[in-house]
Amino acid sequence: MKGFKMATSELGSSLKEILTQDFLCCQICMDEFDTPKMLPCLHSYCLKCLSQYVKQTAPDLADAVFLCPTCRQEIQTPPGGLESFPTNFFIVSLLDVMRSQKDATKKCDTCLLDSTESEASSICLDCNNYICKKCSEFHCKTKLTVNHQVVQLTDDVSITVLKSKKEPTCQKHEDKDLILFCTKCETPVCMKCIAQDHNGHTVNEIPTAVVERKETVSTGLGDIKKSIETLQGRLKNADETLEMIKEGKEKVFQDLEERVAELKQSLDKQKEVVQSDFEAKCKAEEKQILADKDTDECKLGILQSTLDFAGKILAHGKDVEILQLHKQISHRFGELKLENVERYHSTNINHVAPIVQLDTKLLGCPLLLKRPQLLLEFSTKTENDTEDPWLSGVAILPSTGNIIVADHLNTKLMMYNNQGILIKSLTEHSLDIAIVGKHIAISNYSNKQIMILDDNLEMLSCTLTKSYCAGITPLHDTEIMITTSKGSAGTGENGIYKFHLNQNPLTPVPDEEQSYKDTVSKISSPRYILGLRRNFIVSDFSKNVLHICDMEGNILHTYEGKDEDDPLSEPQGMCKDNHDNIIVADRKNRIHLVSQKGDFIAYLVTEKDGLEKPCAVTLNLDGDLVVTERSSGKVKVFKYQ
Repeated sequence: MKGFKMATSELGSSLKEILTQDFLCCQICMDEFDTPKMLPCLHSYCLKCLSQYVKQTAPDLADAVFLCPTCRQEIQTPPGGLESFPTNFFIVSLLDVMRSQKDATKKCDTCLLDSTESEASSICLDCNNYICKKCSEFHCKTKLTVNHQVVQLTDDVSITVLKSKKEPTCQKHEDKDLILFCTKCETPVCMKCIAQDHNGHTVNEIPTAVVERKETVSTGLGDIKKSIETLQGRLKNADETLEMIKEGKEKVFQDLEERVAELKQSLDKQKEVVQSDFEAKCKAEEKQILADKDTDECKLGILQSTLDFAGKILAHGKDVEILQLHKQISHRFGELKLENVERYHSTNINHVAPIVQLDTKLLGCPLLLKRPQLLLEFSTKTENDTEDPWLSGVAILPSTGNIIVADHLNTKLMMYNNQGILIKSLTEHSLDIAIVGKHIAISNYSNKQIMILDDNLEMLSCTLTKSYCAGITPLHDTEIMITTSKGSAGTGENGIYKFHLNQNPLTPVPDEEQSYKDTVSKISSPRYILGLRRNFIVSDFSKNVLHICDMEGNILHTYEGKDEDDPLSEPQGMCKDNHDNIIVADRKNRIHLVSQKGDFIAYLVTEKDGLEKPCAVTLNLDGDLVVTERSSGKVKVFKYQ
């Protein structure tokens, strides 16, 4: 029973500790065990409780499979029924000890032999007799009992000590001690058991057998402890993951609220624009219809008087009178043109009807409810670069979807496929890029040139400009616009110029008749330029503003940022979306979405989305946003909704 001593010492040495753990209580009836039966999963229950439980869950007891009430493991009823489950003698023994200590007063067994009663104060663990103080002193002095172990009766008597001497007896032969261990049947046996049921089986002495089994149990305990540690780690990880999910959910909800607020603000502005446009159209139609109505009412009076006069002539006039007035009446009928009146009103009614039907496309902005999704990211840096990248221009070839990127500081023009794989690279002093029909137009800043290339980056033509060529944009397949700059040395001049493209050979020719001197005088530092259907936009780098101009150069609107507290900062490259909204990057790591009238709509991408020093922007063939980063030399593609 040395193994038992170790187990109980780990559990705790006092009965009170065992009881507080409900170790001796059935988890079905929640009372002390009565005939505790142990299942294969090592959980024990009263035989009566177990029978009732199984009868409720598996009525056919003959071949019943039921779930352990505690761990829910499937348990097969043994052939002999529930009674065949092993009795948990460990619990039975503990209950005996516990019950013996529960009794308020124990009588001395030695005194009872003399027909006298005295209160027991000790127990002999060898004789298993209760003895009083007087008998205890005598018990410890006789030759037969001098080596017996006598302990005081207290609440915290060690269970280990009590059980170390009180060995369980054979269940089949109750008067016999279990002194051997049958290795074949894996059970302790007495001498009668060996003779009757275990004849020929290999047996070992209890101390010998327990050493090996104790090692097995100890190893198993070690494995269980490791499993417990693993599960505790998994549970801790689960709690941490749940907390991360909670925090992530809160952040997503917060971001959603911010996005919805931005979208609502944008829609409110668009609503005002649409309402204003409709109001103006309706007022114009109302004014016209009211004027037409006055005219029609006047005509109606004339027609009615003519009708009355002609009707009276026919009804009451003499034949000669009718003949006398026939010519004048017929002439008047010809002047009035009755058929035109009916056709005019039908046309106006059909013309007014569509005005009151709201076209949702007029809202002119994408639905920006989600955080931008990064679809692609690749680097343009190479070991041959002598400077930090400045990816100043980007464009998409309509024929292939290939991405053309200009690195101004490293004088490179590069072509990548839509997966970010480099196809071709050449040395050019390019700053900005525009797609003109099937060709590529490049602003060569350092050499003051406009270059026209084919879709394989082969040079077709080159035209000198009056100053340092900065931004470039197509107006349509036969026209481009550029901005020029004074340059860092101040030797050039600011300007905005329009060029026609001659076809044979394909050469930019300046439009001498179109001058934008008045526009340029209001712009401190023109950089990028963007052409729309009826307008163009110029970024003023030093004044942090976009100028939205008509084709005559008149400044119609300006954009200086979301509001006074959140201004535009050093505007970079621009492009437009399918609604002709303006997309512009700035130095505060943001991509702005702006209406044609210079109203802030939303931030498409920000620093929160991993954006770092954005420079040039464009949309690819799928309508997704392509952004170049100045310092990192990366090209990033974001889903644009």
